[in-house]
Amino acid sequence: MLRTETTPDPFLSSLRLQQIFLVALIFLPAVGLAQNSVQGVVINGTLKRPVSNQKVELLSIAQGMKVEHETQTGSDGSFKFPPVELGHSPHLIVRAIYRGVNYNLSVASPQEMANPLTLTVFETTVERREIRDSLPVMLAQAGGNTLYVQQQYLVNNETRPRKTLLDPNGTFFFDTPPADIAQELAVSVVGLGGIPLPQTPELRSGGGYRINYPMKPGLNEVRVAFRVDYPGTQREFKQRLFSATGSTRLLVLPADLQVSGPGLKPTGKDAQTQAATYQLTDLSSRAGLDLKLVGQAPPITENTSGNADQGNGEPQVRVVRLPNRIFEKKEFIVGGFGAFFACMLLLAIRQRSRTAAPRKRDAGKS
Repeated sequence: MLRTETTPDPFLSSLRLQQIFLVALIFLPAVGLAQNSVQGVVINGTLKRPVSNQKVELLSIAQGMKVEHETQTGSDGSFKFPPVELGHSPHLIVRAIYRGVNYNLSVASPQEMANPLTLTVFETTVERREIRDSLPVMLAQAGGNTLYVQQQYLVNNETRPRKTLLDPNGTFFFDTPPADIAQELAVSVVGLGGIPLPQTPELRSGGGYRINYPMKPGLNEVRVAFRVDYPGTQREFKQRLFSATGSTRLLVLPADLQVSGPGLKPTGKDAQTQAATYQLTDLSSRAGLDLKLVGQAPPITENTSGNADQGNGEPQVRVVRLPNRIFEKKEFIVGGFGAFFACMLLLAIRQRSRTAAPRKRDAGKS
């Protein structure tokens, strides 16, 4: 048998080298990422010192929440996890449970994995003197004789030194109109990454409701939604407030409803939502919310399309769902309202941050 030898084709050899190089380019970033390990330090923000012997967990949330690793902090509060292979888009959370409160940090990029993290925890308190509640934005949407209400509260924890409000008797109190006309109450607290965390409201002995979610230093957002059923088109809305909440921006739909009430000032019409806008001033716990919304409003149904007439000559309203899991089964209108509402809340937060800064400077001078 003759043995034949073939000379390697330079072109094919070059092609194979290119293929090997491309494969290496594809997998090298993942390998490089796998070599990174999440590390950092846990600091007590109340006592201004590291926290030793603190359990710290590394959770992945790409496909459901899963504990990848756990470790203990050293005497200097430092921790370090083994490398985690999560490809190009890590979705990680570093969590420490301190004094019964969850404290979290998100790790959303390889760059964040590469840099040391600082996870701050706080001591707890039941003292409420330095807790300020506000109601920066409220939506009232009429559909037939029903009024759909969404309220977004801010709980500003200004404790010094900084502590987390943790009280078994409640960390946030609110009320609704009487229970015989108010239905479908839904409450959530906005958590890490803007994710709404559903809460179970409990009845208070003195009336109203409470939730027991820990209120950490800084701004905490609470969302409350419910519907109010009326026998006719004269919708009298009364709601008790447990603290003075300052000024509230009120959006009303449909915009042609007649709205009246103490401290109410019309401010025009919002171009994006077509809602009538009002400013409610001097909201105190003594006066509460006292509004009257009068007028016809087309019923809200799932089958109607945007502002289309349905043969009977009555205008219909387009229904969308807010981008919020707590409201998935609640019907609110106006496309893009969720984004608008978030912008309004962001403006309110920024405004409060600006007003808080001078107070801190003045306090420092005194």
